[in-house]
Amino acid sequence: KQWYQRRVAITAGIAATCKDKKLRIFDSHTGEVAVEGPGHENMKVSRICILKDEKIFTAGFSSMSSRCVRLYDARNLSAKLMELDVDSATGSLFPYYDPDLNLVFMAGKGDANIRFFELVDSQIHYLNQYMSSDAQRGIGMMPKRGLDTSINEIARAYKLNVAKKLVSVVPLKVPRQSKTFAEDLYPDTVDYNAALTAQDFIDGKNSMPKTAKFLDLQGARSTSKGFTAQSATNGVDNSAELKALKSEVEALKKDVADKKEAISTRDGTITTLQ
Repeated sequence: KQWYQRRVAITAGIAATCKDKKLRIFDSHTGEVAVEGPGHENMKVSRICILKDEKIFTAGFSSMSSRCVRLYDARNLSAKLMELDVDSATGSLFPYYDPDLNLVFMAGKGDANIRFFELVDSQIHYLNQYMSSDAQRGIGMMPKRGLDTSINEIARAYKLNVAKKLVSVVPLKVPRQSKTFAEDLYPDTVDYNAALTAQDFIDGKNSMPKTAKFLDLQGARSTSKGFTAQSATNGVDNSAELKALKSEVEALKKDVADKKEAISTRDGTITTLQ
C-alpha cells in the first residue's frame, strides 16, 4: 500500500526542466518542490516525461552539445540511471510517451525522422525510426481511440511539414501478417472517466487513472461513454440557466434581423433619392 501511494504521488506530480539546469517534480496540490536534481548540462531546450514506473525520461543536450536522452529515478534525481546519445543535430527534441506499451516516440525540430525507443528495466532501447525527406517543425499524436487496429497501428503522428506548409499524417504500424485484433499491441488504456472528482483533488487525494479495454474505449461515442451531458455538468441541474441563455440568443437573433431590415429600408431610400 505504501509503495502504491508513493507511486501515485509521483505520477500525480508535475515534472519540469528548468533554466538553472535542474529537474524538479512539484506537488500538484501545494506547488512545492517534492524532488530536485541536476538535469542536462547544456542551456538548450530539454523536455521531460513522467513514466508509470517511478522513472523520469528526459530529452535534451549534453555538455558537448550532442542530443541525448536520459532516464532518472523519480524518487532520487541526484544521478541519472542511463544516458543514450542520439546524434549531434541542433534541433530540440519532442518526446511522446506511450504508457501502455512503454514506448517513447521522439521527433526533432528540423529533422525528417521519428525515432522509437522502448523502456525496459531502467534501460532505454532504440528500436527503429520512420524516415522521410521532409523536415518537421513539430508533431502531435492521435489519441488511442483513433488508431486503426486492422493494420496494427500503435501510434499516429501528425507532422508539421516545414517546406510544404501542411500537416502530414504518419501511421506508425507493427508489420504482421495476421489481420486479427492483436491484444498484445492494445492493452487496457486510460479511460475517459476521471478517477477523481474536482473536490477529491482539492481534498488532497491522488489516484492512478481508470483504465478500459481498448475496443470498449474505441467504440465509445460522445453520447454513450465519458462525455455525456450529465457527466459534463457533474450532476448539477443547469436547465434554468440553459433556458435563460437560449432566450437571450433568440432575442439577439431577432434584434439582428430587425437591424438588417432597417438597413435594407435605408438602402432603398438612398437609391430612390439618388
